Amino acid sequence: MTASPQFDVIVVGGGPVGTTTALKLAKRGMTVALFEKREASTLEHRASTFHPPTLEMLEELGLTQPLIDAGIIARSYQFRDATIGKIVELDFAVLDDDTAYPYRVQVEQSRLTAAAQQVISGEPNVTSTLGAEVIAIRESDDGFEVDVRGEDGSVSTSTSTYLVAADGSRSLVREHYDIDFSGHTYPERYLVITTSLPLHEIHEDLAVVNYVADPENWHVLLRNPSGWRVLFPCDPALTSEQQTDPAYVVSQLRRVVPELDGYPVVHVTVYEVHRKVARTFRKGNVFLVGDAAHVNNPLGGMGMNSGIHDGLLLAELLPGYANGEVSSEELDDWAEKRRAVARHYVGEETEGNWNALRDTSEERRAAKRAEWEALGRDETARRQFLLTSSMLASVR
Repeated sequence: MTASPQFDVIVVGGGPVGTTTALKLAKRGMTVALFEKREASTLEHRASTFHPPTLEMLEELGLTQPLIDAGIIARSYQFRDATIGKIVELDFAVLDDDTAYPYRVQVEQSRLTAAAQQVISGEPNVTSTLGAEVIAIRESDDGFEVDVRGEDGSVSTSTSTYLVAADGSRSLVREHYDIDFSGHTYPERYLVITTSLPLHEIHEDLAVVNYVADPENWHVLLRNPSGWRVLFPCDPALTSEQQTDPAYVVSQLRRVVPELDGYPVVHVTVYEVHRKVARTFRKGNVFLVGDAAHVNNPLGGMGMNSGIHDGLLLAELLPGYANGEVSSEELDDWAEKRRAVARHYVGEETEGNWNALRDTSEERRAAKRAEWEALGRDETARRQFLLTSSMLASVR
């Protein structure tokens, strides 16, 4: 085991949250070691929506334009009913005076990770290592000692004053510090199909993003550069193998395209959905961001975005704390506010979306349809609704 040089910050986890946090800390003058256990950044069929405040925050890192160039701009989105069709289309133009980016950008999160790693490669304050798994953490008089196992199996030790956990929902850092991560798991798993079918040509009235309500067959349709992603709730009685069987996948796609022929599937996956929040996002000089701090229902595309906000807002404070310009109370305030956003903003918004799409009460469904229709007629109400769903309200 060999010792490595001292860093100001070690960031564990090199996904979209970890890479952007490390990059901003470095640009603010801190030396950063970034460790990611995967050997390379590969296409991740996961988060694919970038909201306006995220685009604003990424601008100073030089990452917004690459996302726009690689993605599909969604200037509106729809609430639909599986039987009735389109209920309302919500145009982001009402936010023109609120943000420079009155739209969503639909692009896979791996594009952000790759773009951030490219910028990091030219940033002298960051040492980024892929294929490097953090296997142990110890506290020392000066901060932290972190043991890292490389691709060749060798183990080295890096040291730092601060430690940022961006290592996902099964965070080793969070578990090491025994920080409670409580909440619940949703009753059904989600089947996510990426298809080469041009759904925007088959159903000409679709927006780029569409939430389709139905008590049994609710689903989400998202257009991305790699194709259309279709999200369905899975029958909990089926195993993962049954849910990913080609015949079952085709049967689900036929909900959207009844006359489907062949197997026009680019990618398919099944995953569990949780709503959990860490008891605290800060423990001394340890900070939790992204999925290490909170996970939620993906309906609304808020999980990755709020995680990026966690890290980039932390990176505005930590350099000042290191040089005595920011108080410990201000870091506590960051932790409390970000936890409140995860619990009362992201969690409740995404769960509200889930409940609205799957509601079995026709009376409540009719009331929700009327509410959505009213948004199409009332610009003031539409703006307030979109300020929330775009996440602008969560950071202002």
